[in-house]
Amino acid sequence: MNPDDVVLVALLNHARDWDLVQREHWYRIPAQHAPKHFSGAQYLAFYFSRAFGEDKWQISKFAQVRGHELARRRDLIPEEPEHPRANALYYKMQLGEIESRVPPIISKRGRRILFLWTTWEKFSAAQELNDLFHKGAAQDKLWESLQAEHLDVERQVLVREGRSRYRVDFLIYCARGRVAVSIGPTKVGVPSTPDFRVVAIPAEELENHLGRAVKQIRFQVRELGAKYG
Repeated sequence: MNPDDVVLVALLNHARDWDLVQREHWYRIPAQHAPKHFSGAQYLAFYFSRAFGEDKWQISKFAQVRGHELARRRDLIPEEPEHPRANALYYKMQLGEIESRVPPIISKRGRRILFLWTTWEKFSAAQELNDLFHKGAAQDKLWESLQAEHLDVERQVLVREGRSRYRVDFLIYCARGRVAVSIGPTKVGVPSTPDFRVVAIPAEELENHLGRAVKQIRFQVRELGAKYG
């Protein structure tokens, strides 16, 4: 296993799909919604949804990818020829032995993530879901700094404000609201409110002046009452 090997984490929604993985050693990805470059994954890991009871919101199983092929649902699951998506195309990911990830990688808030890319190095060392995100060295250093402050923070969060949805790089939960941190030139349209503060940090600022960026975030967190995770 190489530290740079690519691991694709996929949401597992139904017990029947997990039965197929265990029994037949393959997993299907809808061709219409397949993540870019999915064929480059050396490993496939499974993130269990709420349907799995005590095992929900965790990654406890993975397998090596042996190959893939394009097939229609009716060919993959012939016992359901009249299914509404019987003619839909899927990528059939052929898998090796199903292995256990001990201890499991836990999601603190039970987030719904369809696909997540990471490396074997991160997958091997992760304690929680946020440790898996692979967004570059500068963002990893910021994540480590926020963890060192013991803040209650999540990475790559979809924020819903009314009918609008925005993805922010970091979301910090405070006693009187939340602080969203966006890495880039703008605030990507997220409005600040009394209980929702937005900090936009240019990528070059994060890379060259991490301490200054952390200080900027810390100020907003204190304004809303730091809450520790």
